[in-house]
Amino acid sequence: MEVGPDGSHLLYPMSATWEKGRFYVVDTGNHRLISYDAQGKPLKAVNPGGRLVAPLDLDFGPRGHLWVVERSENALLEIDLASRSIRTHRLRYQGRELFPERLVWRQGWLYVLDRETGGVAMARLEGEKLVVKRIWVPKVRPFTGFLDFKVRDDGIWALEKTTHRIFHLSPRGKEEVWKPAVGLVYPVSLEVSGGRIYILDRYLRKIFVFTLQNPPQLLYSFMEKGWRRGQLYLPRELELTPEGLLVVDEGNGRVEVWAGGS
Repeated sequence: MEVGPDGSHLLYPMSATWEKGRFYVVDTGNHRLISYDAQGKPLKAVNPGGRLVAPLDLDFGPRGHLWVVERSENALLEIDLASRSIRTHRLRYQGRELFPERLVWRQGWLYVLDRETGGVAMARLEGEKLVVKRIWVPKVRPFTGFLDFKVRDDGIWALEKTTHRIFHLSPRGKEEVWKPAVGLVYPVSLEVSGGRIYILDRYLRKIFVFTLQNPPQLLYSFMEKGWRRGQLYLPRELELTPEGLLVVDEGNGRVEVWAGGS
């Protein structure tokens, strides 16, 4: 996925997801969201209400609404694509405003990466209002903040800045700190599936695959620096979908799907 329906190239894409047989890409530099079919053919590009200035992340939530992190407003935009209506949500917790970076909807809960604390906020809709119930900031000190996180049936998995440590929070609230995987330089995103951890290194332009154990043991790596398909320049995000592992490459303006990734 490299172009929109009008043929214009993606510019600094930041995130992508899969929903009901379609891929959705945040084309940040062009201030738009683009949908693609399962074969990667562009279908539609939108900028609802002209509100997208610096969109960072997206996911589908309750009622099939699309939720977008809009950095220029420090807000979450809840978009009803059918009616083209938009509701703005600004998150607060204990009197303090949160600064959303990434978001995930799962089983009625919204999980948001907060740039200020570096933790993961957990919120629910109460009527039309989004209420933050808690923020997971690990007890371990020092803590430098998370770069990325994923929510799975066994809890939250998160990647810490600088230290490269992996944190896990179980549904019962048990917190684990994993030793950092060796060989990484600037990891920016992670995925967890099938007893493996996938870590994207922005500097090395590689995806490293580790065993799901503490400490993680390297199994193999793939991808390399470059500008052609199958190569990375400034990768940003990994996202596991039923179609495979999505790799968002901000530098090359491309989103690729690795069918063998899961």
